[in-house]
Amino acid sequence: MSRSLIACAIDAGTTTVVRAKNPEPSSCTITDCLTVNYGLDGLLGPKGAKAAAKIATTLSRWKGEPVALSVSPAELSLLPAWFPAGAPQDQCEQLCRMEAALFLRQPDTWGWTHMPVADAREHPKGLEARVIMFYPLEIRRVIEEAIGTRHPVERCGLHVEAIAGLVGGSQEPVAVLELEENYASFMVSKMGRVEYYRCWPVKNPSEREFFAITELGASPTESVSVTGLAADEASVRRIASGASRTLNPLAIPHRIGMEAKSRSCTPATGLARAVGTALAAFAERP
Repeated sequence: MSRSLIACAIDAGTTTVVRAKNPEPSSCTITDCLTVNYGLDGLLGPKGAKAAAKIATTLSRWKGEPVALSVSPAELSLLPAWFPAGAPQDQCEQLCRMEAALFLRQPDTWGWTHMPVADAREHPKGLEARVIMFYPLEIRRVIEEAIGTRHPVERCGLHVEAIAGLVGGSQEPVAVLELEENYASFMVSKMGRVEYYRCWPVKNPSEREFFAITELGASPTESVSVTGLAADEASVRRIASGASRTLNPLAIPHRIGMEAKSRSCTPATGLARAVGTALAAFAERP
């Protein structure tokens, strides 16, 4: 039985919306794609009501269909942690809350999500490595008011999880470099599991490029996918030269069907995140 949902990737200035069908567990087809010229900056700014109305109006084209969301916050803090293997969601939430109280100032102002990482180091039996990703709680509140009151929200997470979902079907290691205005990250995924993830705050393009070149020196692949709102042509060229790696734009995997009317959706970064958001949501369905 074919299932469908609407996936939204909310970046700083735009929201990319895709409608995805999942006829079989291992397949996904994008049937429509739209770009709304409002994102987090609009939702969190003085014209937040207008931005919310515009996004809601776009989603109203598919009344009653569930929505999966990913957001790309301007600020992101990471904390490696050990969780009990196979811990239920409520226990994971409790552990994240405890870590927030120890790790952050004003922990009540932060939201979080957590992502498993296949840590290769030896560690106590019965534990598994995870990365907790903290972001300003105001983002979730605004999004829930803008979208959740009008459409059933099936999933709400960070774009990092969407990228992991996008490259998760590969049997070979896939390396992804992400360049954002205030941070940069590097991920290596294999067979649906993130094996390595690092993220660093940056203050300027020079710091961003230094981080990228340093991380790419340990990449297991010569070719690296690059994405992010700060992945401009000049920066990518300098990083590729400094790291002696081939950098290509993060592409939609061949296993994803793209109908004609959805192939020209821009920006490419938003499309990749929206498709990854849909894949992550489908993967969590029973």
